[in-house]
Amino acid sequence: MTAADADPLEDQTGPSISLKDPDSGAGGSAGYRSNALLIYEKMRQRIATRTYPPGAWLKEQEIAAEFRVSRTPVRQALQQLETEGLLEIRNGVGIRVTEVDDDALDQIYLLRLELVSLIGRAAPKPVAPADLEKIRHLSRRLKRILDAKERPDVGEFARLCEEFHNLVNTIIGSPMLKHFIEVLYHQADRYWYGWMEQTDPRREVEFLYHEVNETVRALETNDFEAVGYVRRNHISMMLARMAEFRKRRRD
Repeated sequence: MTAADADPLEDQTGPSISLKDPDSGAGGSAGYRSNALLIYEKMRQRIATRTYPPGAWLKEQEIAAEFRVSRTPVRQALQQLETEGLLEIRNGVGIRVTEVDDDALDQIYLLRLELVSLIGRAAPKPVAPADLEKIRHLSRRLKRILDAKERPDVGEFARLCEEFHNLVNTIIGSPMLKHFIEVLYHQADRYWYGWMEQTDPRREVEFLYHEVNETVRALETNDFEAVGYVRRNHISMMLARMAEFRKRRRD
């Protein structure tokens, strides 16, 4: 991965991450909101890649110290993560990463199947040329991973998946549809990233590579319904692979 591909808040930058100080003339509450969004996105990624595993307990003061901010933007980020079902905040007890059992996870995926098929019917917007080029570039990055000999890095793969997810979602014209697709995606991703460690991650990279290329072909002709069905087909295949994994685990 090149420096240009790196996550700007990646932990490798040091033991703590200094964000914008809202009292430095950056705009008061606007500074808090900006910091809260960055903390929210970073923590959401950590939950997805199981850096914060299901059931883990987090401490507000430790998060504030790591990001070098006051507790206000941290609380805003935590509240958003709780709203999306990724955290549970218990007054007087602590902050806990939520867990989802197999039945609940299946329901999440079944809902995703139905919602993504609406992408092309709920007032879709043409993809910006710059975003389409970013998706093509993402395809090239995935190809480099497949051509390399070493085992794919799950953290890097997680970032590429989310980047692709966000780029595709730019064509969704319905804010409500986009919101629910976002929430369900982040409810589910932490679980399949978890079992990727126990299966062949190269196989998952290959599936994403094909999905990206199929999506590019659909976007090049503004076939938005095809974009939705590409997503639906790959989610359906993911469900089948998860069922296969569970069967092997039981046996």
